[in-house]
Amino acid sequence: MFIKEIQLKKWGNSQGIRIGKEELRELGYTDEEIVFTMTVDKGQIILTPKKKYPDTLEELFADYDGSPLDSEDKFDWGESVGRELL
Repeated sequence: MFIKEIQLKKWGNSQGIRIGKEELRELGYTDEEIVFTMTVDKGQIILTPKKKYPDTLEELFADYDGSPLDSEDKFDWGESVGRELL
């Protein structure tokens, strides 16, 4: 467990919290960009790192509703510019 006191600071028109390299290394992250999910519950802010890629096919398709993705009416493919066959 890692406990550290940090300050909320003005960052442009918002407020920001900086997470140091040491803390990111503790989580197993490098200098790459990390996306967090923020939860506010009972006066606490909880930051949970989102996974870059799903671990299972179930996670990959969790939000898929079963509708076909290649339906012509869902996408505007533009005008034909060559000898495409549709």
